[in-house]
Amino acid sequence: MAHSNFRFFSLILFTVSLLHLSTTSRVQTLFIFGDDFYDVGNKQFLAGNLIPANAHPYGVAIRSATGRWSDGLVVPNYLAEFMGIPRISSILDSKSDFSHGASFSIAGATVLGSPPETMKLEEQVMKFHENKKKWSDKELSQAIYLFYIGGEDYLDFAKNNLSPSNDQKHAFVDQVISAIDSSIKGVYESGGRKFAFQNLAPLGCLPNTKQELGEGRDKCLHLPSEMAALHNKKLLQLLNKQALELKGFQFSFYDFFTSLHNRVVLPNTYAFTTGNAACCGTGPYNGSGCMAKSLCAKPQAHIFFDGKHLTQEANSQIDHLMWGATPEVVGPHNLRELMSLPSDIPVVFCTDMDNRSDAITHDIYGMGTMEFGGENHVEGADSFIM
Repeated sequence: MAHSNFRFFSLILFTVSLLHLSTTSRVQTLFIFGDDFYDVGNKQFLAGNLIPANAHPYGVAIRSATGRWSDGLVVPNYLAEFMGIPRISSILDSKSDFSHGASFSIAGATVLGSPPETMKLEEQVMKFHENKKKWSDKELSQAIYLFYIGGEDYLDFAKNNLSPSNDQKHAFVDQVISAIDSSIKGVYESGGRKFAFQNLAPLGCLPNTKQELGEGRDKCLHLPSEMAALHNKKLLQLLNKQALELKGFQFSFYDFFTSLHNRVVLPNTYAFTTGNAACCGTGPYNGSGCMAKSLCAKPQAHIFFDGKHLTQEANSQIDHLMWGATPEVVGPHNLRELMSLPSDIPVVFCTDMDNRSDAITHDIYGMGTMEFGGENHVEGADSFIM
């Protein structure tokens, strides 16, 4: 009953926001922070042009390798299209037009670490501060700020801590969340008000993770996914807290963990032939070394393009969910609602997804035979507001 009430209230809230559209400007600016999943080309400017994503078969679906870690477009590209604005350019490409925002996301980025030839989240936010005079105060306050980051932190943690205690797990996640908290507040202090988060994937299900750390076929690894689930729960708690404490703070929280997990378990339900191995690569899961000679015949039939990244088709499905799905998947507002939401709308908290990824990790070893029920049922997980 509580779940139904929350969904009903969200529908009412969206209707109310539409009534305000006559006095609310349409969002025309998008800022992107994160790692490989959102990188639209920044990596090549720090690492040189000789990166895998700058060469075939990356970009094969659009006949051009552009530094995106996919066979084609990535989530921010589709989001810009839905917003009705040009694709957002990499901030490190000085020749680009930044009139509609900029992407600070870069492959290899972490929250806590400082890998070579990348920018951790704090550095991305600093780069945003350095460039914010490119946009007016109004543009900054009405913009969407999109985040996906943290996966590399937890994959490194899992590699270096094979049997961590619960205290160690919580302590590490708390460090990551604290750093994200500081970065969000940094953007908020520069005028940001509308924040969108894609929570972390079930990291133990990535082909590269299974190939490097796993043993049995068709099984996701518990520890990386457990860390991602714990992160997702604490990130949602943080966003609810910020919505209470920061005046005008609004957010969208997309449950990528569950959406990707469902596709890995039942790929045929979502028009994929496999959720297990990548399209491009070598090894038991095609988890590494994506080269032209290792490219599959139909990338669009795969969820994963290479060992860590999604195909264009999977990215398209994900973005449609972020844009227009119901509170079972994204809350308290989807991105379409967040765009048109007036600043004076009362704070709404996101509660539907608080324990979902936790529940999935309990069954992470039974991926091949897992039965769905309740909130985790595949049909309920990808619902849209029409």
